[in-house]
Amino acid sequence: MSAIGQRPRFKKGRADLAMSDEQQLKTILIVDDHELVRMGLRQVIVQHFAARFNVADAKSLEQALLYLKPHADEVFLLLLDLNLGDTRGLAGLQLLKQRYPDLPIAVVSGTPDARVREEALAQGALGYFCKVGEAGDLKNLLDTIESAHGSNHLKARHDTLVRSRNLKPGIRLTSRQVQVLELVLSGLDNQAIAGETGLALGSVKNCVSTIFLDFNVRSRAELIRLFS
Repeated sequence: MSAIGQRPRFKKGRADLAMSDEQQLKTILIVDDHELVRMGLRQVIVQHFAARFNVADAKSLEQALLYLKPHADEVFLLLLDLNLGDTRGLAGLQLLKQRYPDLPIAVVSGTPDARVREEALAQGALGYFCKVGEAGDLKNLLDTIESAHGSNHLKARHDTLVRSRNLKPGIRLTSRQVQVLELVLSGLDNQAIAGETGLALGSVKNCVSTIFLDFNVRSRAELIRLFS
């Protein structure tokens, strides 16, 4: 078993027991059909982040959707296994992004397939981490949780999304497109965006081209002027 799934002997409960009941904590939602993986992830998260947020879990996509219906605004990150009892491949990610386009989702999968990883990132996943990967995957996952829990970059993306909708009412950008748009507006070229997002250079080019079409512009300079 990978480092992510090790030492699962953790009693389920809130990760904020040391916090005041008056404090409103954000939640990380783990969606995986293997109980040992859910418990292992929960333990690792609690060990590293103590009482900074709540940890909830679901064993199926259906359970995750039922949880999100009343709690979506509380969830700052969803960790998603691609192969659940009621969904396979990228279908679960696609459905979640369709219903909750602003919800950050990181894939934690047992599929070490570079093509699946690339497609998941292209469809808006915040990251892709393999359960059977190197120890570096665990560190990168924890770094992603840390980043997602910070409000600055999420607020920036929300602001970019709001500005996009104000400029083009009815426009529907994926979270990945919002991220790339934000980086383009920050002045990054395609190579730098690829390094920042983990996407292949070709995927970045395709994403930028789609953004240009959505906003009816032909260049970065024109896009930046539109948002100025």
